[in-house]
Amino acid sequence: MERTELPNRFTVIAIAVIAYAGANVSHEILGHCSVAALLGTRCKLLSSTNIPLIKDITEIPAWKYNIILVAGSAANWTVGLVCFGLLRALRTTTALRYFLWLSMCVNLFLASTYMTVAPIIKYGDAYFLVSNLPGQLFWRSVLVLTGAGILWLSFRLCRKELRRLIGFGGRAARRVAWELVVPAYLAGGVVVVTSGLFSQLDFKWTQLQAAGGTFGLTVWLLLLPMVIPEAPEQAEHPFVLPRITGWIVAGALVALIFIGILGPGIPL
Repeated sequence: MERTELPNRFTVIAIAVIAYAGANVSHEILGHCSVAALLGTRCKLLSSTNIPLIKDITEIPAWKYNIILVAGSAANWTVGLVCFGLLRALRTTTALRYFLWLSMCVNLFLASTYMTVAPIIKYGDAYFLVSNLPGQLFWRSVLVLTGAGILWLSFRLCRKELRRLIGFGGRAARRVAWELVVPAYLAGGVVVVTSGLFSQLDFKWTQLQAAGGTFGLTVWLLLLPMVIPEAPEQAEHPFVLPRITGWIVAGALVALIFIGILGPGIPL
């Protein structure tokens, strides 16, 4: 018999806010900013959408600058794979498993799509990495194809783990999947864009980075419910994600910090 109990939307939204905020912090702060500090420079401020370096680009050796560029996406891939490992290793609550799954997907999709798109639009870390090299068409094509390959592998992994998370297939699984994905995609995108409104960047660039970096780079989430494979066997326990006050309060606090503090940035 198909299980049709749907996840609580407030809990889904709260978890999504934490996952999306965490992905941005991973990229900007854990990635770019921490590696910059290790390489002898530092950031002017900690922010949700933009972290300018204290030194001008011309003052930083090219090899150091390239490592700083790569560090943002590398941090997202690392966090995504750590979440995958924890998701497989831990037998814990449904809410925590959903958080690990969503964090895995958001981090993997953000980094791999960014790598794929940046050389095409001629803006972003992957493009800046090769922008001064001869043979632009070759290097940009390599990055696009590599990013697309990683994106495809990420999509397959997220699709497989979504089915494992829900524990059953068919129409009922797709109904649950839509409730896990659509509110999360919208809530995560809105909180990042709202945080970007307080950024020190010009409005146009803020929206390009905030909206493009969430609604654009993680749009693959919306395709996952369409292609859930049938489960070879039913889960021992039904998938249930109830209203959980702790997660909802945590999501609200993260939203306030991410928008009100990391939006305008913390000067260093």
